[in-house]
Amino acid sequence: MHYSVSCHHSCKNLLLNVLKMATNNKLRLITYLAPGVPMELFETIMYYLEEETGKEGYLITESRWSGPPPERTDPFTADEADIGFMCSSGFLRLLEHKNKNIELCKAGFIPLHSKAQNRSVYFSEVIINSANAEKYKELHDLRGHTFAYNDPMSMSGTLVMLSELKKMGFNATFFGNVFQSGSHLNSIQLVLDQKVSAAAIDSNTMAMFLASHPEYKNNIKVLCSFGPLPMYPIVFNSKLPDELKNQIQTALLKMHTLPEWKARLNRCSIERFTEIDISLYNVEKELKEFVKGQSIASAAYY
Repeated sequence: MHYSVSCHHSCKNLLLNVLKMATNNKLRLITYLAPGVPMELFETIMYYLEEETGKEGYLITESRWSGPPPERTDPFTADEADIGFMCSSGFLRLLEHKNKNIELCKAGFIPLHSKAQNRSVYFSEVIINSANAEKYKELHDLRGHTFAYNDPMSMSGTLVMLSELKKMGFNATFFGNVFQSGSHLNSIQLVLDQKVSAAAIDSNTMAMFLASHPEYKNNIKVLCSFGPLPMYPIVFNSKLPDELKNQIQTALLKMHTLPEWKARLNRCSIERFTEIDISLYNVEKELKEFVKGQSIASAAYY
């Protein structure tokens, strides 16, 4: 009887050790940024990190939200993800709630954008249909017209527009009607179809959309550009060993020095990675405080 209990515990411990070893050999990635930022970018990073770490990469995509929704347990607390790609608003919300299961990866994307200037930043680009270029020549010309945004808490789609309107002495009633499209890609399509007069778009999404659909380059005009805004963060599960986190950060920072991987990054409109710290997101905190109490107040959904 004593032997059988011992065997039972030994088998149980052996099974737990096997499961632990299997988990330790995996690198679980999750992105909340697709399809606005194409999956190709996150797949490229996964393949590269597989090569650099020797671990098996797995990639989950969640397109319903741009970051972990507050009403659900995030995948880091649930220990279901090791690395996450999300909007900065989602990351800052987790920090504000004292989430001890997340940590900023200190490697940030530098986009292929003429204004990036080797910084981990992006921009909000207000676009119109080129057919209306004579009608709308500056932001003031959009007063009383229709505007599309992707999400009420989006930095590039909503918050920066509220900020600019406040500086001009207006709020969201500046527009005749506003529509929540659900994504930057939907907003672009609404402008192309002339269902709205303008939309505010993440510059990376805009660049990648035009790279994939060059036939639309002459149909879209950037009316104005706001920013720079802090680039979406790469987030670690804090339970990862420090050695592995350092290995991943170092690998990302040198990725552009390897010709094959540099070319693959460039195809996704990313130049390279650069070293960042949490201070990068002070701009967003200040912007949120500036527009506190304001709302885009959508009148309809598309």
